[in-house]
Amino acid sequence: MHGPSLPSVLKSKPATHDTTTTHDQLISGLARVTSPQETPIYICAFQDCNRLFPSRERVMLHRKRDHNSEEDRDIITWNE
Repeated sequence: MHGPSLPSVLKSKPATHDTTTTHDQLISGLARVTSPQETPIYICAFQDCNRLFPSRERVMLHRKRDHNSEEDRDIITWNE
């Protein structure tokens, strides 16, 4: 038996304001601030794909395989 899984691409929806998380929960380690060095994020924005990857190299492998393209534009990241 397999556990729950998510599709690799999630449909977007408007963000909602968190009204239930308390200050104590935030400082207890439920959430924390990260940095580009700690959490690299690269998003394939080619033709509204919006899949997430841990490196530019992985985005380019995905582009070649899934989009039949070697175009290196339309990548969203905070790492560069």
